Amino acid sequence: MKRTTSMHAPSFRFLFYIGVWYVATISASVEKSRAQQRLHPSYTVLDWKGSQMLHDFLIQKLHRCYQHRDSLLQEACQHHHIASYQQHMLQQYLALLGAMPARTALHARVRDTLWESGYRIEKLVFESIPHHHVTANLYVPAGKGPFPGILFCCGHEAAAKATLTYQQTAIRLALQGFVVLVPDPIAQGERVQLTDTAGHPLTRGSTTEHTLLTSGALLVGNSVVKTELWDNIRAIDYLCMRAEVDSSRIGCIGNSGGGTQVAYLIPVDRRIKAAVISSYVTRRERSLALLGPQDGCQWLPGEGKAGLDISDYLIMFAPRPVLILAGRYDFVDFNGTCDVYHELQQVYRLLKAPDHIGLFAYDDGHGIQTPKQLAAVQWFRRWLHPARQPAEVQEPQTLPEAALQVTPTGQVNTSFPDEITLPAQTRSLAESYRLARKAWLHDSARARYQQMLRQKLGLSTSLAPLADTQQMGSFTKDGFHFQKIILRGPGFPPIPCIAGFPESTSPVTRIRIYFSEKGQSFILDNDTLLQQLAAGGYALLTADLRGMGETTDISPQNDPKYMNREYRNAMLSLFVGLPLPGQRVEDVLHVLQFVDQYTPWRQLPVEVDAGGPAAEAALLAAALDNRIYQLNLSNLPHRLTDFLLHPTTPDQLSYVIPDALKNMDFPEIIQFIGLQKIHLQP
Repeated sequence: MKRTTSMHAPSFRFLFYIGVWYVATISASVEKSRAQQRLHPSYTVLDWKGSQMLHDFLIQKLHRCYQHRDSLLQEACQHHHIASYQQHMLQQYLALLGAMPARTALHARVRDTLWESGYRIEKLVFESIPHHHVTANLYVPAGKGPFPGILFCCGHEAAAKATLTYQQTAIRLALQGFVVLVPDPIAQGERVQLTDTAGHPLTRGSTTEHTLLTSGALLVGNSVVKTELWDNIRAIDYLCMRAEVDSSRIGCIGNSGGGTQVAYLIPVDRRIKAAVISSYVTRRERSLALLGPQDGCQWLPGEGKAGLDISDYLIMFAPRPVLILAGRYDFVDFNGTCDVYHELQQVYRLLKAPDHIGLFAYDDGHGIQTPKQLAAVQWFRRWLHPARQPAEVQEPQTLPEAALQVTPTGQVNTSFPDEITLPAQTRSLAESYRLARKAWLHDSARARYQQMLRQKLGLSTSLAPLADTQQMGSFTKDGFHFQKIILRGPGFPPIPCIAGFPESTSPVTRIRIYFSEKGQSFILDNDTLLQQLAAGGYALLTADLRGMGETTDISPQNDPKYMNREYRNAMLSLFVGLPLPGQRVEDVLHVLQFVDQYTPWRQLPVEVDAGGPAAEAALLAAALDNRIYQLNLSNLPHRLTDFLLHPTTPDQLSYVIPDALKNMDFPEIIQFIGLQKIHLQP
């Protein structure tokens, strides 16, 4: 039988030639790729994954801080010196907080009252500082007082005081004979600070706003922690003014971010006689390692360096009664919660008050659901209202958010023409420091000004020596022979560098150092630049400052809501007392140290090119080290105060130096170095 082939079916020979062509093409492609690799070698210097390096360095720093703290507490417990430990930690905490505002008239006004079965809700507003309004709901029991007073601190819910579970808790307490004040925290409820002219929020929520507000506040030595703390102190002032409240029986309770507020409040306000903290208490180190840093109202700069753990705020409160509410399946680490509780049990036993510490754990997650609400009510009844007989309480009937609204527009920014927001306060404070910054520049000896800079940046007076320079390979490109180098030394992460030596026999007359926030490849891939440098007699050195280039943190570890590409490392750096700009200045100084130790380069004039956060580091390094004779800076903010004028600017914490604006800003630093040395580019 004769075999026929369809004209539509490919022949075997055709398929064979296609296969040969495909293999040849692939082989050529592979060879081309290899050739490109030979022409464009890898610029990777580190022989391990560098993206985690800065974070690991900071976590190790944090661990050593808390090891020292644990030793102090253990020694205090062994020698029954708990009171000394409490006083030491309180001094540390107060030093981080700084001076508190002056008490001024509250100008409290009740704008409306809602009458409910067994209690009433007063919708009120007061001023924690002049022209800075706090909106709140006050739950007042029916009957004759005076009653114990409870401050309820809200967590990060957009509705704040109107949040369902917060209403439920307040109602349960009111029906058991407690006056309960529930204020809106800053950036929540009716107190959003960053709004447009119509009162609409400019950010995605309170955690974002808290973080942006923190960036500006830190520059003038303030913090969102202190702002919330002062609001809560003034809220207790208001409670104690009310005729219905027995000021000798004050308690406070908070959930999540409200638990944070309670922890920061109870060591400093002696009027508080009992406390309940929900969905917050755990080990700080475990929380930072497992969850990463939270928003700007959850921490203070230098807190880790001071060794202040979350449990220390409760220890400072001891032996007054405190109940911890926890969900076994909360993202707040429950193992850390149990660890803190056992530590507190030991402290309270030594203070002869073992029944004043409690833990109620439930099989749920984050929040203050019904079982936790009931446990809180029972705790406050035990310590603040033991004589009152418990009442039968049905499921509380809550109200819609609009019914609890205090202001006419729903926001203090648009309801009070005289409202002074936190950003406005920060700008005013920065402006008040302007003359002081000029005085520091003009009236200080050079050494004193440099000492001030080192202190702000968290730098020691002497630079650690380079212990090792490890060679990691070489390549040739665009007229340069390049050597990969790792700089190592005690107390700082390794610095990946690439040194370029011109292949020309002409003598090297200058050295150009590049610090790019985009990494060394951004410079080394610029063929035109390399050829110009080689022709100009330059030696070339590039380096990745920590958190840049090879050591850039990976994106998934940085929640975009914080509007900072390196949020976790920027925040951890502040937490352990090592601002990220200061760490990068240290890297720049070590690179200069390397240049100074390399004999052929020792006497060469040094030019530095840097951009973005690296430009800030180079600028500050030049103020501390006169080996830099020319600075070419790009993408550097004109002033740190620009962040106060534009508070929604991304990546602020990459630049923030706590308390900087009391003494200096970029224009003063530039004048200190000398205008002739600096070339600013867009």
